[in-house]
Amino acid sequence: MKHSFVDRFAELESPLHLLDARTKLIGFIALAAAVLYIPPGNSVAFFAAFFLLAIFAGISQIPLPYIVGRTLVILPFVLLAALAAPWGGKDGWTRLAVLVLRSTLCLLVLILLTNTTRFVELLRGLRKLGCPRILVVNLSFLYRYIFVLSDEIMRMRQARDSRRVGRVAISTEMKTLGSMLGTLMVRSFERADRLYQAMVSRGFSGEFPVAAPRSFSWRDLAFIAVVALFIAATVYL
Repeated sequence: MKHSFVDRFAELESPLHLLDARTKLIGFIALAAAVLYIPPGNSVAFFAAFFLLAIFAGISQIPLPYIVGRTLVILPFVLLAALAAPWGGKDGWTRLAVLVLRSTLCLLVLILLTNTTRFVELLRGLRKLGCPRILVVNLSFLYRYIFVLSDEIMRMRQARDSRRVGRVAISTEMKTLGSMLGTLMVRSFERADRLYQAMVSRGFSGEFPVAAPRSFSWRDLAFIAVVALFIAATVYL
């Protein structure tokens, strides 16, 4: 099966990829917070944020079609928010434009963070920053085995389609779906038990090792300085 991994382009060798995971976590989260802090009437700050993220995207060497495709995913949610919120009045369209800009910029921040850092390094960075170990371990297991469950669902669906001829009643379809969900749950519990026994027998201690982890360098200082300068300009200017 072909899966769309979160860190699809994390193996590139751009200046952003060489930064420490903790640096990128702190910098990009602070940048997203600064974007949310920008007042609605400050169009210059929005343009500056977009320009800065465009520079980061160019440095990261992530393909532009991939970034645009991922960014367009947010449009249905923005449209739903536009339909649900009362945008009437003199400033309705302005607030809607600000919502679109903030959502797009924050999504760009998330795309750059996840595609310039391997997921294992992100988890290691969270752990180094004081994130609870139980949360980090659960996130790691979720990312590692969500694709296994997806493959299992696709195989069960293929087996169901190969045994069914023509259309069936809705009641029969619901019974089949319930049976598939039950089977998937049983198989998931059995697989989880086998994985636990295998990991305990190999001495798993709750930490996943990272091959060649990044270290803090002058690049990290430069990145933090650029982000801090933008935040200071947003707050005071």
